[in-house]
Amino acid sequence: MINNNYSLSKWLKNLENINKKTIFNLIELKSLAKKLNLLNSKAFIFTVGGTNGKGTTCAMLERLLLNSGYQVGLYTSPHLINFVERVRINGTVLNEEEHVSSFQNIESVRNNVSLTYFEFITLSALILFKRYSLDFLILEVGLGGRLDATNIIDSNISIITNIGIDHTSFLGMDRESIAFEKSGIFRKNKISVIGEIDIPNSMHKIAKKKKTILKKINIDWFWEKKGDYWNFIHSNVQLYNLPKTQIPLSNTAIALSALYYSGFKIDEKVVRKSISTVQVLGRFQIISTIPYIIVDVAHNPDSAFYLSKKIDEVNVKGKIYAVIGVLKDKDILGIIEPLRNIIHYWFAAPLKTIRTATKDQLKNIFPKNNTFVLNSIHEAYKKACISAKKEDAILVFGSFLTVSEFFSFKR
Repeated sequence: MINNNYSLSKWLKNLENINKKTIFNLIELKSLAKKLNLLNSKAFIFTVGGTNGKGTTCAMLERLLLNSGYQVGLYTSPHLINFVERVRINGTVLNEEEHVSSFQNIESVRNNVSLTYFEFITLSALILFKRYSLDFLILEVGLGGRLDATNIIDSNISIITNIGIDHTSFLGMDRESIAFEKSGIFRKNKISVIGEIDIPNSMHKIAKKKKTILKKINIDWFWEKKGDYWNFIHSNVQLYNLPKTQIPLSNTAIALSALYYSGFKIDEKVVRKSISTVQVLGRFQIISTIPYIIVDVAHNPDSAFYLSKKIDEVNVKGKIYAVIGVLKDKDILGIIEPLRNIIHYWFAAPLKTIRTATKDQLKNIFPKNNTFVLNSIHEAYKKACISAKKEDAILVFGSFLTVSEFFSFKR
C-alpha cells in the first residue's frame, strides 16, 4: 500500500514501482473501475487510437467542442513537462491536490489488485471526470487498444488515425498484427472513424466480428489540400476553402469527421474560426526563427517521414542540425532514413531512462561522418547552438522524452 500522505511527485515515483507485470488483463481493472462506479458515464465518449496523430486529433476535438459551448474532459499521454497535463477539464489542467485525492481514492479500494502505472492513472482520470458534469470525454489510447487501460470504457465513437510500425515488442511486427490490437477499441453497432487509407485485413475482420460501423477515409469522408486552403467532404456536411491548420490536416479532418458523425451540433462558423488556432506542445513547434529552433516528438518512421516534409515547407536557408535522443526498442534506422539527406550534422545523446539507446549504440547506428555523440540532450543542444548560424536550423526530436528534456532546461 502507498502512503496516502504522499505528494503528487512521491505518488508518481512509487506508482512507477508498484509492480512490473508484463501480462495485461483488463478483467481486474474493469472490476476495480466498477467498484469505483466509473463505467456508466453520461458523457458522449470518443476513444482515439492509432500509431501517430492521436494527441493532435484529441486536441482538435477538444477545441471544437469547447468553442461550441460543450463541457469537455480530455485524457491524453504522455506529458512533456508536468504530469497534470494528462487530464484537462474544459481546457484547463487540475491542481496537484485533485490528482492526489483521486489516487487516494483508488488506493483505498485497490487491495491486492496489481495495476500498471498507466492503468492506475487511467482510473484516476476517470475519477476526476466523474467529479464534473461533462458532455464529452476524449480518451487517448496509450498503447495499442485491445489491452489498453482506456478500453475498459465503451466509447460512442472510436477513432483510428493510422496504422504504422511501432511498439513491435507489444503489438507485433507487422501492420496486420498492429491493426488487430488497435481494432480492440471497436464497439458493437457503434461508429469507428478510420483515417488509414490502406486498411489491413485484420481490421476489417474485427469490424465484421464486432459489427462495428466503419467510416473510412476516401470512401465515406474526404479531405483535399488546395494551395493555401483545403476542403472537407462528409456525408453530413461539405466545407470548402477552410483555413490552414497548425497541426496535420489529416488529424484535423478525422476529428471533424468524428464530430459530424456524433450527431451533435457543430456550427460551421465555429469550425472555420477554431481549426487554425490549435497547436500542441512539441508537435512541430517552432521556438525561434533566427536561427530556427524546431521541436517535434517524432519517434517512428512514419512520423519522421512527416517531419521531413514539414521541414521542407520551412525552406531553411542554411544548414540543419539535429539534436536527437531515441529509445533502444525503436526502429532507429527507420527514424533516421527520411531525414538523412536533409540533416547536415547529428548531435545524438542518451535519454534519462533505462530504455534509452546508449552512446555506444548511437555511435554504431548514426552516420559516421557527420555525427557527434554527447552525454546528454542538454549537452547536445548546447553543441548545436555553438555550431548554428542565424540562417540555420536546430531540430530537436526522436522521442517524447527528448522533447521533455529539452523543455526542462529551456523553461
